[in-house]
Amino acid sequence: MELIFKEIPADKFFPLLPDSWQENIVPYWEQYKLNTKIYGLFDGVNLLAGGIVFSTCSPDMQYNPEEAMNWLDKGYLYIGFLWVPEAYRGKKLGSEWLHLLMQRFPEQKFWLTVEEEDLIQFYKKNRFKLIKSLKNGHDTDWLMVYEP
Repeated sequence: MELIFKEIPADKFFPLLPDSWQENIVPYWEQYKLNTKIYGLFDGVNLLAGGIVFSTCSPDMQYNPEEAMNWLDKGYLYIGFLWVPEAYRGKKLGSEWLHLLMQRFPEQKFWLTVEEEDLIQFYKKNRFKLIKSLKNGHDTDWLMVYEP
């Protein structure tokens, strides 16, 4: 199966996201859409995975805009809302999405945060390095970077 990686409009991607994720991006999309790109991974017909690449402080990083601007000012782009629908999980599609993003932008540095500690290993397998933990209210996020 040949996979297709391409930029897609928000109205194709947002309905796939869990409701709680939609609440964190949809209401703010108008202010972000000029500084972001959404990329989808397709099998020709079905959207198998997607994510948003931000060149500005994303809505999920508003709790720590100084940290976000630190990485953005260094030329890193932020990967947020990477999602694989449950029906397509276990097929390494999240890894493939990341691989194709890095292939499209071979010199680009990226950063992201994860809210679930279990995901750290997934991103390490995809060449991200754990930099530090961040306090997000009572929760902890982990900041990771990719450098080509």
